Amino acid sequence: MKINKHYQNGVIKSIPKKWSDEEILKLLELKKQGKSFDYISNLLNRTSYSCNRKYYNLMKKLDTYNDKHRDLKYKYNKEFLKKINPSTILDVFSGGISWYKKNTNVDVIDNDLKVDGADFKLDAIDFLHKYRKHKFDIVDLDPFGSAFDCFDFALNIAEKGLIITFGEIVGRRFNRQDYVEHRYNINYIDEFNTNKLSQYIEKRGLIFRKKLTPIIIAEMTNISRVYYKIEHFNYGNSGCKYFKKKQNKFDWFINQENEKRKFKNGLKYIDIKNSFKQTKLFDDDFNACDSGHCGL
Repeated sequence: MKINKHYQNGVIKSIPKKWSDEEILKLLELKKQGKSFDYISNLLNRTSYSCNRKYYNLMKKLDTYNDKHRDLKYKYNKEFLKKINPSTILDVFSGGISWYKKNTNVDVIDNDLKVDGADFKLDAIDFLHKYRKHKFDIVDLDPFGSAFDCFDFALNIAEKGLIITFGEIVGRRFNRQDYVEHRYNINYIDEFNTNKLSQYIEKRGLIFRKKLTPIIIAEMTNISRVYYKIEHFNYGNSGCKYFKKKQNKFDWFINQENEKRKFKNGLKYIDIKNSFKQTKLFDDDFNACDSGHCGL
């Protein structure tokens, strides 16, 4: 396959090949016939990954991507609601009017940046930042792709349950762990699985004094969706000899998380450097815990 390249600052960079209308129609036709992306890529003289991403983006625009999994997702939603019995839900990527609004009597606030009909049309981080000082029984993160940047806000807001769709799991099909490598500490394709992604969330929850227990794990072709039950605990009741230090560090950490957007708006380098230093001290304190409840 020929790849167009150009030089920029002494570095060779590839130029994405533009998709023609004819190629797009051929892609859709072949997928409708059930052909694999490997098969299609050979016909279109493109990489399998390129064909997959193009198809993904097309289906996302048509709001039909993962259609075959929606009934299953809604079934698990109903099961989870019965177990948690929430009064309030924050639906961060609702895809228009939230499913919860249409199918439950729960008080729901929904948001979607690209689809009309929700209460808000904000970037997910901006939406969560807006409600950072509120509490909701359930927070649902169901993005196209990854919700990684939303995790800390969601953990802080959620009281009884948290639902996360791991769209990054699709990378496993193409032996690509570059996105998850530094975020989830996944260094080998063999450990790139739903359990490993979930372990990161469960560990992260401890920072917010919340124990997350997966009670439903739905693994589908391109996504995994995990439903967590949340239990609160107090480090002071765990017999932890580092409790006072942890409490101070925890209060500092939450403040940093709630104000994390400021780091994108020109804080001095020394402030950011000090922040990372304090975060490391915070983690070290938790790692030193001998109670077994709050070691990260």
